[in-house]
Amino acid sequence: MVFAKDTIKKLNIEADDSVLPLAVSQLGKPWHKLAEHINKNYDNFDVNLSRYFLNKFRINTSLANIIFSIEENKKCHQIYSCSAGKIAFEIDRPLLLKLLHDFYGVTDSPELSDASEITQTELRLQERLGDEISQIFLTPEVIGLPIALQPHHNQQHSHWAWSLSFQLRGYSQGVITLHFDHQLIDQILSGLRQENEHTPPAAISDDQLERQLRRVPFTLTAQLASVETTLERLLTLNVDDVLPVFLNESVPIILGDEVLFQAKVSEHQGQLVLSDFIDHYTR
Repeated sequence: MVFAKDTIKKLNIEADDSVLPLAVSQLGKPWHKLAEHINKNYDNFDVNLSRYFLNKFRINTSLANIIFSIEENKKCHQIYSCSAGKIAFEIDRPLLLKLLHDFYGVTDSPELSDASEITQTELRLQERLGDEISQIFLTPEVIGLPIALQPHHNQQHSHWAWSLSFQLRGYSQGVITLHFDHQLIDQILSGLRQENEHTPPAAISDDQLERQLRRVPFTLTAQLASVETTLERLLTLNVDDVLPVFLNESVPIILGDEVLFQAKVSEHQGQLVLSDFIDHYTR
């Protein structure tokens, strides 16, 4: 919902409150399913990211958390394109400098930390991280189809439909962010819809079906006695009155409304049990 300034005043929303505007293109899209979809693959991201940093840089880290945001206007220069759309890679400079120190042993010199422009060493590491980390997150399971990313770092794109940001465990400053354009988000949502609509039921064999049916719980009811009386007698019942009950030699065993068989009521180790089953249909 897009709020005008007058509407915001009527709702007593302060100017510095966090109000998320939604464009017309966003209406009707199940944005919550994107977060669910990513979190469903969280363990895979965590394992692959941990293995990546350990194998490539000998750094023991892992995925700390993932944060999602909708509709962001931000100029990004490290852009990748594929058949499904565009994605941008972004890393906060404090995190990049810390990784640069840990990966290459570069000291945190004032010249490096306070530089106004990114150095060639930082740029090389940033591009390498973007090339390889993007592949970790943009898997066929996430996108819905296999894709090949092509870098277009000389281009510029500033309007992004959705983004995910994550921290690395052990690095408290800075996040890594992946921005998705509308075309790529539409592809992911389309894949989720098709998955929900066309997922065929898992085929099971006759033996598996029989085993499952044999484990279905049900309740058997044994009708021990029935009493026939009149309405007049029923209306005159008082406390301490007694209705005589006579147990039959065999009682019906009922499943739902169907009588399955007859059985005798017996005693075994102080408990009532059913015994001597007789097929109801042979009587």
